[in-house]
Amino acid sequence: MDVKFDLLMSSTLPIERLKEEYGKIEEELQRLRDQKKKVDERFSSIFEEERKLVEAMRKSRDPYEYDRMDARLNLISRSRREVETEKGEVERKIRGYEEELSRIAKRIEYLKPR
Repeated sequence: MDVKFDLLMSSTLPIERLKEEYGKIEEELQRLRDQKKKVDERFSSIFEEERKLVEAMRKSRDPYEYDRMDARLNLISRSRREVETEKGEVERKIRGYEEELSRIAKRIEYLKPR
């Protein structure tokens, strides 16, 4: 009888640890989703500003104004590329955490006593 009890206790401990880990990963995933939302908003505003500047450059006939806009466009484009990189990193992290959650959920389901 002792062996069954020990086996039962050893199987519930990993389940509890997995549930705790699942909760921590869920919190981190939510934090990353919030971060992605902020990055998406920044990306949208930079992209919109870049689009407007390109449109203004097309309409410009003054070479000095065009050069100023071109310099600003280079700065904005660099910012957009940086935000795109950050966006990609956050999306990769989110995918990784989602895969980890599904792996832990399957593991918990497998370890549950029936």
